[in-house]
Amino acid sequence: MNKGYIICVDDEVSVLETLQEQLHNEFGKTHEIETARSAEEALALLEEIQNSGFVIEVIITDQVMPGMKGADFLEAVHKKSPDSIKILLTGQAGLDSAIHAINFGGLSRYVEKPWNIEDLSRDIRSLIEKFRQNLENQHLVNELNRRIKELEEENRKLQQTD
Repeated sequence: MNKGYIICVDDEVSVLETLQEQLHNEFGKTHEIETARSAEEALALLEEIQNSGFVIEVIITDQVMPGMKGADFLEAVHKKSPDSIKILLTGQAGLDSAIHAINFGGLSRYVEKPWNIEDLSRDIRSLIEKFRQNLENQHLVNELNRRIKELEEENRKLQQTD
């Protein structure tokens, strides 16, 4: 299996570098860790990765950023990549932002800064496992539907020859 992608979005360079380093230490063997300093930059990155045929498994974003806020960014991401794991990482968001991200952005986790990397890593591992199980289930359902169509076609041909 190709490496999955984890995208981190935050306008604070120090936060972004720390998060990238910690995630690289935890997930670097199985994932590419990409960063963006704005929601707009992250949306372009998301599109580039998807157009290359790779899977974006996790998106971690800050809530308070210039331009597009994290909850609005997750809503846009959800439309392009509904199955991706979405984590809102913030020190300032209120309950309204979290509710919006849950209702419209497919939020998987709400994590307050400063985060605990052990807890965050455990949550990400668990969510990735569920994500991959869902992908496998989708593949099996698609394969089953393909086989059903083949059998129906064979049955139709047999009935025509009788």
